[in-house]
Order: sequence, then C-alpha cells, then structure tokens
Amino acid sequence: MKALVLHAPRDLRLEEVEDLRPGSGEVLIKVRRVGICGTDKAFYKGTYKPGKLPIIPGHEVVGEVVDVGRGVDPSLIGVKVTSEINFYCGKCSFCREGLKTHCPYRETLGITRDGGMAEFVVSRFDLIHSVEGLSDIQSAFVEPLASVVEMLELAPVASFHNVAVIGAGTIGLLALRTISSIARPRRLIAVVRKDTPKQSFVRNSNVDEIVDEAEIFEYIKKHTSEGQGFDYVVEATGSPDGMKLAVEIVRPRGIISVKSTHGVPIDFDVTKFVVKEARLVGSRCGPFEKAIELLRNKLVKVDDLVTSEHPLDKGVEAFAKSFQRDQVKVHIVV
Repeated sequence: MKALVLHAPRDLRLEEVEDLRPGSGEVLIKVRRVGICGTDKAFYKGTYKPGKLPIIPGHEVVGEVVDVGRGVDPSLIGVKVTSEINFYCGKCSFCREGLKTHCPYRETLGITRDGGMAEFVVSRFDLIHSVEGLSDIQSAFVEPLASVVEMLELAPVASFHNVAVIGAGTIGLLALRTISSIARPRRLIAVVRKDTPKQSFVRNSNVDEIVDEAEIFEYIKKHTSEGQGFDYVVEATGSPDGMKLAVEIVRPRGIISVKSTHGVPIDFDVTKFVVKEARLVGSRCGPFEKAIELLRNKLVKVDDLVTSEHPLDKGVEAFAKSFQRDQVKVHIVV
C-alpha cells in the first residue's frame, strides 16, 4: 500500500509499504481522509520527536472498515469510523483508575505506532467509533474537537467568566466555537494579530470581540474587573510566546488552559504566575462520543475550517502548504 513515511525532520516520503492485515481484536480501515495537526507539523519540523522513526504520521482519521480480525463482529465491515489514538493496556493502575490516555504502556496512533496517512490503517475494534451520518470532513475533526471537550471538562468555563482565546489555528478556533456554543461565558474574546489572514474564521466563531495582541493590555484595563485580566485564558498559539502572553493577561486566581504541543521548552515569568496564584491546566485527548454528539447536533461548525485538500500522492506538498499563514486545517484525501 502507499503511505507517507517520515524518516527524519523534513524527510517525508511517499512510499510503497507492506500491506496491513488485522490481528485478533483488530479492524482494517480503508482511509478516506486524514488531517495534518500541530503535532504532525512539530514532528516534521523536528521540534517534537515521535516515539519512533521512520513512522507513518496522522491520527485525525476517518475511513471505512474493510476487514476484521479474529473475535471481531464482521458486521462492522462497511461502517464508516474514526479511531481513538491511545492504544492502552487496560490492566495497569492508570487504566484501572480510568486514566487510559495516560497508560504508561500505551501506543499512540501516528506518534509511537503507524498512523493514518496511508491507504489503510489498523485499529482495535474497541477504539473505533461509528461516524455514520457525519460528513468525512466532520468525521476527521472528531479527535481535535474531543481534545477541546477534554479541556472544558478538566477546567470548566463558567457563565460569569470573561474568556480570552489566544491563537487562530484549528484548536483556537474550535475552542472559540465550542465555548460559545456550550459554555456561553459572559464575554468571549479572540486575541489574534491584526494582520492574520484568519480573521474571517475568527469572526465566524461567535466571538464578542476580536482584539489585536498589541492592544490587549489596553483592552484589559478598560474591560476586565479592576483591569486585572481575564478569568479564563486558552493558550492555543502553537508558539512559545503564547504561554508568556497567557500569564500576563490572566487575572489573579484565574485559569490558563494550555493546548499547544509544539515540543519546545518555554520560559515565562514564574514569579508573576505564582503571585497571581493562577491555575495552569494542560489537556490533550478527549471523549470521542461527546465530540461526535456535538457535530451530529450541529453545535460546532467545522466544515469551513478545511482550507486545503491534497491527494495522498501530494502529501509532501500538503505538509508544505500547512505551514502557510492563511491555512487553518489541511486535509489529505485518500
């Protein structure tokens, strides 16, 4: 089968690799579409090292089950599915506590085991979710949307909160749209650069106001309680500078939810963070069924976020395209 294989930073190749077969408890999925996410881009740049090299990247996958292994119900064949990305052991203390995404023995799709930027991918039958009724585009957004749901479950947004989301990439826009839809805070602000080509996507995300990064401190003085900052800040810039800004604009006893996985160490003003007694919460993988429900009920709009599509044999070009400032989400269509 054909697959995109990352051998080293900036060394991505389209190759013929060995055909896959589902083992016991597994399903074979014919890939329809897969998204390029910030983690994939960090692997490509070399700022974040995957669990193995070479590797087939890609974990925002949708496809159709075409074969099943021993012990799997054959009625799954023909069902459109997406797959969770953490292949947990189910036996360790973390799994028994319900923290399966933190299983120390897990394999992770597209990170420590081969992912979905290929004609086929193998998953466990207990990790797939039917996405019948959703479009392929919507289905490929289940994984990143689930990560935003996880953020809100670990650190809920209250109705009285003034919320700022920094960043206008995929996660930043999904955060804006999800918060405005299901949390409905007192005020929702998008903090982006005035010259960003993604202004139209931000405006279509039900924000109360868009504030340029250079003007955010003046805005805080005029529009937040005692001029002390935001109750809740989402850092979704994918840049080391995002965390520095988040610490500056959060209010005392406020919450910073961090979503960037750029793989680079960050320096920020720890003293200011401590003096503010701010709360820092990281989050990543989340509940797929809740994300699917949001999409099925049309509570979060995602279709417009795909700004570029490329066939698998143009996957290298797709990665190059994903780094352009006007791109939100680039999809590879198989």
